Formats: sequence, C-alpha cells, structure tokens
Amino acid sequence: MTRLASAYADSIGDLEFRLQRYRKIAAEKKIWLDRLDQIKQQGESNANFIARNTAALASADLQTMIKQTVTDAGGELISTQVIPDKQEEKFTRIAVKVRMSGSMEVLRDVLYALETEQPVLFVDNLNLRSMRFQRNPATRQYQASSKLSIDFDVIGYMRSGAG
Repeated sequence: MTRLASAYADSIGDLEFRLQRYRKIAAEKKIWLDRLDQIKQQGESNANFIARNTAALASADLQTMIKQTVTDAGGELISTQVIPDKQEEKFTRIAVKVRMSGSMEVLRDVLYALETEQPVLFVDNLNLRSMRFQRNPATRQYQASSKLSIDFDVIGYMRSGAG
C-alpha cells in the first residue's frame, strides 16, 4: 500500500470512528431533551425562590416569616425594614434588615431556621453586641444580662418577570 493510500485509510478509519460517536450522541438526544424538560419543570416549580408576583408581596412574606422564626426561637423582634429590591441577572433580590435581641441559643435557632427554610434564604451583615447590663423595670436596678443585640439582613430571591 502506498503512503497516500495508507493516509486515506487512516483518515477513513478516523472518520468512521467519529461517525459512530456522533450517531451514539444523536441516539441519546431524546433522553437528554427529556432530562432538560424535567430540569426546566423543576426550576419553574422550585420552592427555592419566593413565589410572589411583586417584590412588595415577597418582602411582606419575608417579614412575616422572620417574625415567626424569631418568636418561635424565643427572641424579641425589635424591628424589620425592607431593603429596596434589586435586579440580579434573571432574579429579583428581596432583602429585609432585622434587629432583634436574644441569647446565643436564640441566635443559633434563628440562623438554623433561616438556613433550612424554603425558599432558600441568606443571612448577610450579621452584627452582634453584648447587652451587658439591663435595667429591671420593677426595681429600676441594672443587672447583668446574657442577651445580645443582633442585627442582620435576610435575603431571598424571586424570579424576574414574576413581578
């Protein structure tokens, strides 16, 4: 066999191998398209996002959720303040500034509840201050305290186009 014939034979062998590989990939097309549809459906019904039509409703839901979480943990919710919503790629960022007080155990329970919550929530800008002394309203005396003054932001996302 000549060099040219050998080169052609190698080229044909390589092309036949590629053709087999492409046929195998093409045969799996239906499987991958079905999987893509499943993923899209999961994404549309995904509980990881705040399911509201407007940012105002999403913020109100988030405030209610935070209030319930802090109360359930035994903390004292001092205030919540809505942070203006913000577009981030295909999502709308919904955020609430939280001010509360409670013990270290209360903080742990609140953070755990928020971390495991559906929709997915993020805690940012966490600030802790010790409330070393508190005034007892009955005796008007100051006494040592294990309470903390706690500030943080809670952030969730809703799909853009939802509101």
